[in-house]
Amino acid sequence: MPIERDDVADLPPEEFVAARDELARRLKAEGEADQAAEVKKLRKPTVTQWIAAQVRRHHYDDVDALRAASSAVGEAQATAITTGDRDPLRAATAKRREAVQALGRAVEEVLDRSGRPAHYRDEVVDALESSVTAELGSGTLGLPDDFEVPERARKEPARNRAKERRLASAKAAVEAAEARVDRAREELENAETALAAAIERFRGADDDA
Repeated sequence: MPIERDDVADLPPEEFVAARDELARRLKAEGEADQAAEVKKLRKPTVTQWIAAQVRRHHYDDVDALRAASSAVGEAQATAITTGDRDPLRAATAKRREAVQALGRAVEEVLDRSGRPAHYRDEVVDALESSVTAELGSGTLGLPDDFEVPERARKEPARNRAKERRLASAKAAVEAAEARVDRAREELENAETALAAAIERFRGADDDA
């Protein structure tokens, strides 16, 4: 069965170059010189890039959920400034944290299915978060460029605005720390599971002896 362009995108990096060149040759032989040239320009992805692309292709709902949650955080921040109500921001932040965790599980599934080591997980999650933020543009995790600050807010003393910035920075640091704690917990659980398995093997070997 001939290789198509979508097939090349799904192939692991180790098989990419050979499949790309084969597809380019076939397209050229079929008189599709322009398409062949475009295919030939495709570059071999890194493992991180390939895993991220697989998550986007096969776990689109999880990526879309992060996109929606990230956008909601920006909207909630605007609400907090215009109304003083911070409850929507807390809820939106929690929702985004859940979306990141779900995305992490999707990455783990792809890593497991492709036989890749788990140490790629955090790097892939970070890459996906960055790409989603870039897609949404300004205002993703902050105020949009066209946000109109209420007159009352404009008149606040500079020291109050500085305080808000410090609070926002502290909040971001707390969220980052919470994410690191979540990852550490997952790593601890994995380590405990591996330890339990090692102990079980040791006991089995001891019984055989």
